[in-house]
Amino acid sequence: MIFRRKSKDSGVQRHKPKCSFCGKLHGERGVRLVAGSGVFICSECISLANEILWGHNPPAPASS
Repeated sequence: MIFRRKSKDSGVQRHKPKCSFCGKLHGERGVRLVAGSGVFICSECISLANEILWGHNPPAPASS
């Protein structure tokens, strides 16, 4: 999966998409990306979000 962007000098510049949260590149160590509206999220960030949402990794208590 390669995306193209036009650069300022009218040339086409190709880049690999990366996770909008952790910055890992698509294909790096088996990382898979899910595309959203102008953003990407990797499978590892999805797993972490699921753990947080389902309470398997409770947040640290807030300090006052």
